Order: sequence, then structure tokens, then C-alpha cells
Amino acid sequence: MNLEQRTQALLDLVEQYRTRRSAELLEPAMAEARATRRAARAESRRRVTTAIAEERKRMALEVGTVEAALATDRRLASQRHAVQLLTDAWRDLRARLRMRWDDESSRARWTERHLKRALQAVPPTAGWLVQFHRAWTEPERVRAQQWLDAHGGPAVRFEEDASIEAGFRIVGGHNVLDATLEGLLADRAQLQGRLLHFLQQEACA
Repeated sequence: MNLEQRTQALLDLVEQYRTRRSAELLEPAMAEARATRRAARAESRRRVTTAIAEERKRMALEVGTVEAALATDRRLASQRHAVQLLTDAWRDLRARLRMRWDDESSRARWTERHLKRALQAVPPTAGWLVQFHRAWTEPERVRAQQWLDAHGGPAVRFEEDASIEAGFRIVGGHNVLDATLEGLLADRAQLQGRLLHFLQQEACA
């Protein structure tokens, strides 16, 4: 083997060593790089998943807050509507009752109905004081006394009362039957509850 051949053989040996050594050094580096990329991708997915979950929680919280606010607004609006309905209905009820008292025929029915109640609720022993609104005329009062006489009622003393807006009040001893407008509307809470129930039924019909 001449010098040139020995030199080439030496160069081939060096190249083989370089190739082997490069492979020995490169493979771990590439493996490490692959592992790093995998870890980076996993971390990226974890961060994205966490970010999405947090965003969903935030959105759910915001949606819940908005829905709660809307529910509160609807409830308040419903309450305001109910209050307005009751205010209007109460005003209308008072006006209608006054109209009934102002009308002679309906005033007669009002009178007879509550005189019947008084016969059951107010003892006749000491006689009755009947305080009345001025619209109740003397002929009507005479007829009322005659009706009471026919039904076993007591003697009555009539007294006009300027504070009465409509109707009359019967006083017998310590017993009172209040058939005035204010007396009939005295239990406002119960009446408004019934009014609201009626109005709601009417709205659903």
C-alpha cells in the first residue's frame, strides 16, 4: 500500500469516526428537541384548555349576572304594573261605589242590604242612631224606617254626617255597622288582594 492509499485509508477512518461521533451527539440532541417540542405542545394545549375553561366560567358568570338582573327587572316591572293596576282599580272602585250611592235605585238596594245585616249584627234594645250621607233623602229614610218596622227592627234616629262620603253608619249601644264608603273599603289589603286576583284572571282570559 503506497502513501496515497494509506492517506486515503486514514481519511476514510477519520470520516467514519466523524460520522459516528456526529450521530452519537446528534441523536440525543434530536431526541431532546422532540421531547421539548412535545412538552411545549402539551403545555400549549394545557394553557389553551385552561384559558378556554376560565373564559367559559367568566362568560357563565356574566350571563348569570345578566339573567339575574333581567329577572329582577322583570319582577320589579311586574310589581310596578300590579301597583299601578291596583291604584287604578281602587280609584275606579271608589268612584263606582259613589255612583251607586248617588243613584236612587242602587242606593235603595245598598240600604236594604245593609239594614238586613244590621238586624243580625246590631242589638235593637236601645234603638239605633243612623248617621248618613246627605244624598239619602227624607222620603227614603221614611221608607227605611217602615221597612225596619215591618221586619221587627228598632226605632231609629237619623243624623246627617258631613264627614260621610257615601252610605250610612248604624250605631246601637257599643255595636257599629259601618255601611259607609270608608267602612266598606276599610280592609284595603284584603280587597286589593281580591282585586289583583280578579285583574290577573281577567288578563289571562
